[in-house]
Amino acid sequence: MSGAVFEGPPVHRVRVRYCETDRMAVAHHGSYVAWFEEARTEWMRQRGKTYREVEDDGDLLQIVEFVCRYHKPVDYDDVVAIRVRVEECSKVWVTLAYECRREHDGAVCATGSTKLACVGRDGKVRRLPDVLTR
Repeated sequence: MSGAVFEGPPVHRVRVRYCETDRMAVAHHGSYVAWFEEARTEWMRQRGKTYREVEDDGDLLQIVEFVCRYHKPVDYDDVVAIRVRVEECSKVWVTLAYECRREHDGAVCATGSTKLACVGRDGKVRRLPDVLTR
């Protein structure tokens, strides 16, 4: 499926850099942590507030869980399209789901989630900002 077009919510694209690969030129599993973070940051920006603005308001988002399932390899110089969506939320935490696809053929290469808890600068749990609950 060359030139696959992804329908639905906006996606964030990353190109696999050489430093993110192993000796087989396949993206290292640890690269997905940074890719999920980058996609989450851009997802928030698209919703109208930057991560920096959220933190400046005193809402700190702590990752309390990270899950990633690897389905297909991605290689050096591949473009990975990452879609982010709210999977579940409460008043004080949100679970975001991620779907990563190789852009050149549309194959799902990884799926995962992060659970973020909102705390204040004092470390106490706080209500999630609206940008994460709409």
